[in-house]
This record gives sequence, C-alpha cells and structure tokens, in this order.
Amino acid sequence: MKKNLIICSVACLVIGFFLGRWPTEVNEIVRYVEGKTIRDTITRFVPDTVYLTGKLKYKYVYVPDTIYKDVPVIDREKSIVETVKDWNKTRKYKKMLFDNESGKLSVDLFVQYNELQCLSYTFTPTCKETTMVKKRVFEPFISTSFGANNTLSMGGGFFYYDVGFRVEYSSKGACFGVMYRF
Repeated sequence: MKKNLIICSVACLVIGFFLGRWPTEVNEIVRYVEGKTIRDTITRFVPDTVYLTGKLKYKYVYVPDTIYKDVPVIDREKSIVETVKDWNKTRKYKKMLFDNESGKLSVDLFVQYNELQCLSYTFTPTCKETTMVKKRVFEPFISTSFGANNTLSMGGGFFYYDVGFRVEYSSKGACFGVMYRF
C-alpha cells in the first residue's frame, strides 16, 4: 500500500511539473517613455550659397493721383522708407515639427536684415517600451497540514487560471476542495 502511494505521489509530481511548465498566457504591455530633453541654440550662420538678384524689390506705397483720380501712383520715397522698415523688422517663428511616437521637436527662428540670426530647437525623444507578461494557465501545487487532532495530512492539486482543485490524504481519509484565487 505504501509503495503504491509513493509511486502515485511521485508520478503526480512529475506529471504536475511538466504540465505546469507547458501552458502559458502572454500579455504584451506597450508604454511610451519620454527621454531627456535636448536643447540648443545656434547663432552664427555662414551661408552656403548667396544669389545676387537683378533689381531691388520695394514695398510699394500707393498715393492717389491728383490728375487722374482712378489711377494710383507709387510714392518713391515712402516706398523706400517702407522697404527699409521691412528690412529692419525682427521676425520670430515658432513651429512644432512633429509630436508623435518618435518624440517631440519644436524649432524657434529669429530673422532680421533678411538673415537667419538665431535658431533654437528642443527635442524630447520617446522610447517604446514593450513588456511581455507571462501568466501560467495551469499551476500544480503540493501541501501538508497538521490538524488539531495531531493528524498529519498531505495532498496536492492544481490551479487552472484562478480556480483551484485540491485533494488531501490523512489517516482519517481523503478530503477534496475547490479554491478561488483573488
């Protein structure tokens, strides 16, 4: 009797061991993690190519003609003043170039005297982090317990997902049970 019980227990342990290693359920968790922000400013630019144009382009200012009322006439001096004012203007540009799973890149430009004076950029990279979580579907277990009547019982069972079944043997008989894991 004892020999059959030992052989049966060892066989159940071996079968439970191999069954417990086989079925798994895989969950994939994807997170996007922001990296450290990179900032820089570039102020000294040397142009690669400079093209000369033929004529000077003015910002024209029109005044009403005193002789022909329907025909506007260009005021040369006011046009020159407006052209110089436009040339002296400071223009600032802010542009978000992209904001996606690769990161975020924004650019600030400062233009004056028809030249790029300053370029600032801010780049925050984003890394894709994938976590694979494996959950065992079938988990065997063994147990021992000591009762109040000075009885020792041994048993085992298995969990299938979160529902468990168990069997315990003691000198007084067998005990069966159902468990649920929270």
